[in-house]
Amino acid sequence: MFISFKKSENRDRLWQRFVAGDKSAFGELYTHYHNSITAYCVGKIGNIELAENVASDTLIKLLQFPNPAEIENFENWIFTVAKNECLTFLSKSERRRKLLNDNYEEVSRHAPEVEKTYSIQDMDQIIRNNLEDKDYKIWMLHQQGYDNSEISEIIGMNVKTVANRKSSARTKLKTILKKIMNR
Repeated sequence: MFISFKKSENRDRLWQRFVAGDKSAFGELYTHYHNSITAYCVGKIGNIELAENVASDTLIKLLQFPNPAEIENFENWIFTVAKNECLTFLSKSERRRKLLNDNYEEVSRHAPEVEKTYSIQDMDQIIRNNLEDKDYKIWMLHQQGYDNSEISEIIGMNVKTVANRKSSARTKLKTILKKIMNR
């Protein structure tokens, strides 16, 4: 269902319903603005699927906003939030890309013979077999570029515990790979 606002009065009434606590008004606002925000985000991000996710995150921020009555210009506010969400997304993506590139280069510099001897699937199996399930999940999230605080949120563990378990897993894997290569 697509809602078309013929007059700004209808949009204003819908906004007032939402401010008054009518959650169905949020659904109508979401339906109306999602496409526009997605189009805006596509211009910033360049990928429609990712832009749709960022647009959804933007609209969820509205639902989570503690006092929508404080928002003076709703459309200004929502597109400012969309811009900030796009910038946050791009920043995180760049950080993850850099972490992945840094980690790949690190593996290449220190153990090229491991790469020649074992496929990615073999390496994954070695890692999986030598780490506890929770440590394996932490390790894989780390390899995907998530930082400790993001990993802690995903798996519901203290940030320092994640850092310690990741460090312990790294030490354990180095030892195992040295043993494998010295055979």
